[in-house]
Amino acid sequence: MVKKKPMKRRGFLKAAGASVAAAAAVSSFPTPAISEGHKEWIACSSFGKAGLLGKALQRFADFISAQSDKLKIKVYHAGELVPGLESLDAVRSGAAQMAYGAPYYWTNVSNSTQFVACMPFGLTAQEQNAWCYYGGGIEAADKSYNEIGVKFLPMGNTGNQMGGWFNKEIKSIDDFNGLKMRMPGLGGEVIASFGANTILLAGSDVLPSLASGAIDATEWIGPAADLGAGLYQAAKYYYNPGWHEPATILDCSIDMKEWEGLDDNTRALITQASKATNLEVLSHFQAANDGAYQKLINDHGVQMRQMPDEVMNALGQRAGEVCSEIASRDAVSKELFSHIVNFRSTVIRWTGVSEKEYLRVRNLPFSYPSA
Repeated sequence: MVKKKPMKRRGFLKAAGASVAAAAAVSSFPTPAISEGHKEWIACSSFGKAGLLGKALQRFADFISAQSDKLKIKVYHAGELVPGLESLDAVRSGAAQMAYGAPYYWTNVSNSTQFVACMPFGLTAQEQNAWCYYGGGIEAADKSYNEIGVKFLPMGNTGNQMGGWFNKEIKSIDDFNGLKMRMPGLGGEVIASFGANTILLAGSDVLPSLASGAIDATEWIGPAADLGAGLYQAAKYYYNPGWHEPATILDCSIDMKEWEGLDDNTRALITQASKATNLEVLSHFQAANDGAYQKLINDHGVQMRQMPDEVMNALGQRAGEVCSEIASRDAVSKELFSHIVNFRSTVIRWTGVSEKEYLRVRNLPFSYPSA
């Protein structure tokens, strides 16, 4: 039996009249320019301007604006136009034409998009890209996104994440009981079933909440992003592996009417630019993570810990149960979940034959040049 505990969410949907207030506020937002086939879109991001993801979105927008004579994109980073977790709300209300975020941020309007982001003990980044581009993943995900009025494109990937920041050691599965932790998506639902109080926070709210004691623990992304966010200032232990998010797809969500109103060349330009950004973000994280990891340990005295195998087994068993139950809540989620699980079942065989075995032999004790 999976014990359910709803995930809390900050945002303008707290109050019953929030949607009315949001609609009234649209008139005060910048109006996109449209003249003789020329458009200017507003893109709202869930991420801050200074971080890797904020910079990647800005480069994407600058590229489209430079290459297209029909479309310009103006970026508003988290908090500049709307709070980070409300970027998709801005698109759906008509205040923006594009949102950049993570698919599990949209559970206020869709049960199914969180499966697109990642599943606990699910696909690696390479496997996710294979699913998206050659496994029918974009088409499968689009059924979820189209249902809420937007077009989906993958536009970034975090790669392997870490297991989170804690101020007490996790020695058994019972240590999650009563823990107040920022963990979005399906991973959050899994630990909630063990008694954790899970909270969804935008990136800018994570460190203040951890430092004040509003939360006991948090996950963010990985060493490069976590170092930049300063999480080492407020937590003692840094855990791996990132079981809850072995890799996370970041999404570009475009208003469907706007997307359909573009000519074929402009749609192709956006599609190719999103692919380039997807590769750029994943590559940047991969290149930066080890240096950041070393700084966390050597310069900031962070204590690394690994989740015990018995905890991993308990989380893995419960993850399958929780994901299956959540997927059963509606037909779109059920279809998408089945699509991802079927792909996982096949790709995991090849990963085991290829990458898993190669990584094993690469760590054999032979001599090899090093830095």
